[in-house]
Amino acid sequence: MDSSTSYLLPYPTMKPFFRFTVTGTVQGVGFRPFIYTACVQAGLLGYVQNIGSGVIVVVNNAAALKRILAATPPPIRIDHTDIQKTNERCTNFRIRSSHGSGFAEIPPDLFLCDECLGELSDPHDRRHGYFFLTCTRCGPRFTIALSSPYDRDTTTMNDFAMCDRCREEYENPQSRRFHAQTIACHDCGPRLTLFENGRALTELDDTAIFKRIAIALKRNEIVAIKGVGGFHLISATTQEAITSINHLTGRSDKPYAVLCRDITMARTIATLTPQEEELLTSAARPIILAKKNITTPPASELDTVGIMLAYTALHILLFEHYRKPLICTSSNVHDAPITTTQSEQFVPLVLDHDREIHNAADDSVIKVISEIPLFIRRSRGFVPQSIAIDTPNTTPLLALGAEMNNTFALYDGHGRVILSPHIGNTSHPETFERYRQSIDRFLDYTHIVPQAILCDAHPTYRTSLYGKELAENLSLPLIPIQHHRAHASAVATEHGLKDFVAIVCDGLGWGDDGTIWGGEIFENSTRIGHLETHPQLGGDSAARSPHKMLYGILRSFLTPTEIKPFMLNRFSHDECDILEKQFTEKFNTPLTSSCGRVLDAVAALLGLCSERTYDGRPAMLLEAHSSTPVAITPIIDGSILRTIPLFEYLVQNVHEDKSRLAATAQHYLAEGLYTIAAKKNKPIVWAGGCAYNRIMTEFLLEHGVLVNREVPPGDGGISFGQIAAYLANPRHERPRRH
Repeated sequence: MDSSTSYLLPYPTMKPFFRFTVTGTVQGVGFRPFIYTACVQAGLLGYVQNIGSGVIVVVNNAAALKRILAATPPPIRIDHTDIQKTNERCTNFRIRSSHGSGFAEIPPDLFLCDECLGELSDPHDRRHGYFFLTCTRCGPRFTIALSSPYDRDTTTMNDFAMCDRCREEYENPQSRRFHAQTIACHDCGPRLTLFENGRALTELDDTAIFKRIAIALKRNEIVAIKGVGGFHLISATTQEAITSINHLTGRSDKPYAVLCRDITMARTIATLTPQEEELLTSAARPIILAKKNITTPPASELDTVGIMLAYTALHILLFEHYRKPLICTSSNVHDAPITTTQSEQFVPLVLDHDREIHNAADDSVIKVISEIPLFIRRSRGFVPQSIAIDTPNTTPLLALGAEMNNTFALYDGHGRVILSPHIGNTSHPETFERYRQSIDRFLDYTHIVPQAILCDAHPTYRTSLYGKELAENLSLPLIPIQHHRAHASAVATEHGLKDFVAIVCDGLGWGDDGTIWGGEIFENSTRIGHLETHPQLGGDSAARSPHKMLYGILRSFLTPTEIKPFMLNRFSHDECDILEKQFTEKFNTPLTSSCGRVLDAVAALLGLCSERTYDGRPAMLLEAHSSTPVAITPIIDGSILRTIPLFEYLVQNVHEDKSRLAATAQHYLAEGLYTIAAKKNKPIVWAGGCAYNRIMTEFLLEHGVLVNREVPPGDGGISFGQIAAYLANPRHERPRRH
């Protein structure tokens, strides 16, 4: 940091000085340059300085600075300002060198601002065609951050010495890049390198690199390209190229996102609502699950397709040479973490650059239901933006999250929760190692020292076992939080509710009684209702093979002979006999109230899905093939929603319109669960992975039920929910069982 930047007045001052300590998102957003310019224009004396926990501004006119702070532009966010008189005196105004330790929040990685976009396409600008074009208002932040306070030497940009012209802009108060820590150009780097079969093609300049990639894409080749938070696999949208990606990654059937140059291109391949377009074009640039149209490429077997817009100058430059939509997916094999280095790539053609990705961040994914955006994955573009939580508790916490779709979270003890980016399936060894490393980095970066560790109540999750290890090593209490209570607390806390009813539906969670929960109703933390339980033949294998779940449900009212016609498209006679033996002997056949498993079984019964090749596939196909439901009255036995009557109805009408039957099943579940919850006459919240189901969520939203807005309602929000549940009950009194 250059501490000589100053504005000198020709006379001293005798006015008192005031010291403002400002916290919020005030580092990495051009806050100091903004304050400097505004204070100089107002003729104020003092200084502005990054400290470990925020920014200090010392001035000789408190009222004037208050007016300046009230006019700060986004993405600056001021959470708190402490004002005190000070004996300090200044004869000018300057930006002082940063100092101190602590945690100062920085913004997420953001898309290019309009000014940078203009420079990119301006042949007379010295950064014309430069892939790493940024300024104080845009570009990478979180993925390059090493520590706090945020300065160039605490980011991976410290590897690049500024050229004279960049240094001049950096020190010029009139420049948009005044104290822009990511400042760079063609001359001082970072720089691109194309690798082919491991050999660097150093003879190619940037234009030749993009031309070479465009040729490969036209040949249906797969290219690995380094993005902001990790590598992507990019290809043409042909079936041939998609099949190649499936083979490379082991992601059979999984939908892929489609990368578009701009919103105009996106409109040609998807039906977008105005709200979806607004999200797509925001600085966060998430993936949006949008309705397909007749020209949608074969990127998804569902009725939706993931659309994302170019979010770096590199993407835009690529589209100058390849002017069609592109398949874009994270470069990793099934369930492994997104890769961040050239050496990890597994395709012949790799586009790398020499700016290190310190914090990996996968793409964020959002699904809009009834005009409410629901995070499926909260990551690039949103992390590490903190979430406010209303609590007097000052105990710093580390929450380890769930096993699948994992995030972890930190509570700073001052009313803010910081979620990690999407980690993924921690049962995969490489993903679990990324998880451990990410926790260490977050703790180092935030300087938060947790006084308790929260984990899922499931005793064999790797996250729970790691929590036990951490707690022992750090001599801290380990507090298990039941999975579905964490879901419920996450959404209730977002809405400031202390007294509520929660409907929580997902694939599974360890229940208080040792059974597998997944279709639950709580009054605050007390379980007051649930879905009817069914045998889950083969345990976890029934989640991969929906017909196993279907067999256990149908066997409640059909004979083995009557069931076999519904199984023969999946199992042989001998295999059905094995399932029958499992059912009668109850071997490896736990009971479950899982809503996810009920939806899986319906999808199997209607012939929509015989294998779960990616998370949530049967239920997602069921939703995708739904039309108008038939009105049937849910059967409720006390506080239990019976689901056998639903399957009796489906079996009796199995030869009718499958799309209506699919919708009927989802509507039945939503209406029945709501009917039980509504008896309490309290606000109702709705969470869990099934909250992504459009039919169920539309019904519940129509009836005034509340959903998550800031964290994913699925397992990506569990870590936030663990913190919320603990803060609501810090003594961790074990809730009464139903």
